[in-house]
Amino acid sequence: QYDRMTAHELFLRFKISERLVNDFLKPTLLVGLFKPPEELSALVVMELLYYYALAHQDSFDVRWIKNGTVSDSLIAPMADYLMKKENGGLQVKGGCRVKQISIDKDQRDGKMYARKIEYLDTRSGETEAMEDIDGVVLALGCQGMQSVVSGSPDLARLPVFSQAASLKGIDVISVRLWFDRRVETRSPANVFSRFESLRGAGGTFFMLDQFQAGNTGLWGDDIKNDDMGS
Repeated sequence: QYDRMTAHELFLRFKISERLVNDFLKPTLLVGLFKPPEELSALVVMELLYYYALAHQDSFDVRWIKNGTVSDSLIAPMADYLMKKENGGLQVKGGCRVKQISIDKDQRDGKMYARKIEYLDTRSGETEAMEDIDGVVLALGCQGMQSVVSGSPDLARLPVFSQAASLKGIDVISVRLWFDRRVETRSPANVFSRFESLRGAGGTFFMLDQFQAGNTGLWGDDIKNDDMGS
């Protein structure tokens, strides 16, 4: 019953005030499910509100890198480890973007196998190819999958890939601001409400100086943590 009903219809049925919807429910759904109530199942919305607003209101599972960035603190060390000969001698092709994956059917077992990958080296601007392939793992978001499948006729002919490429994604922007003074807030994290500049999008703020108090890596060794906010 509730899965066939939109969240907007649910709010109307239970006579929830317009102010409660606009000030709390809609902003929460925009950052929790990335859609307004009109485009969401009432069942999914009830599950979200129960989990985050009732059952786990005091839980917080977001974590940040204490020093540096995700790239230099996680990705680079992992790549260095895997590139060592004793760990497999992986070759990492940074700055390269897959353009086309070609596949063939093996006449012996009838299975499909990748035979060639063409990729663009963004540093040189040249398109190169790899033909000695054992397998391909596609760890891509929606937009990346759409780009690869649209440039790969062999993949586009297979329903599993054409369906995956038809999935819609949501663009998320993360912005970090450094202030010249501490900004007092009622809570260290919250959802933006009545913030017209978002123009229908959702937004959340996190006060890192409160979550990671005393961590000079956030600001630099020459700045006192108590004097700054982020």
